[in-house]
Amino acid sequence: MEWKDDYSIGILEIDDQHKLLMRGFSAIEEAIVRNSGWSDTHYAIVELIKIAHIHFTFEEALMRIFGFPGTEPHQKEHEHFFAKLDNIERLALKETAKIEIVTFMQDWLATHILANDRAYAKHILSGAQLVRSGPVSFI
Repeated sequence: MEWKDDYSIGILEIDDQHKLLMRGFSAIEEAIVRNSGWSDTHYAIVELIKIAHIHFTFEEALMRIFGFPGTEPHQKEHEHFFAKLDNIERLALKETAKIEIVTFMQDWLATHILANDRAYAKHILSGAQLVRSGPVSFI
């Protein structure tokens, strides 16, 4: 999987994070194609999970800050991604990972990043105002 300019959603930090996710996807794909065994594949999956946690946390915070109306369904997609990846991780410990994992990641990339992430980016880039909350008390 290689980054293409068509994947850009127009928010530099998010695009950079998507590039990291794609590198994670590619590492898993390479481990599977090389048939390097469960250890390399499992390590690549664990690394992808770490990157995805950071990215999704950032993305969800950005959606809340700008009052994106589709935040909750978007978060559900992230939860589904982690559930699927958790299942893949467990399978990778028991058996050689299959190329179906790569298909899942490619499909997820196409539907989530290229479609759903563009929706909140469009909302933000169209001039969405910051959501202001009331005063915060730390006492």
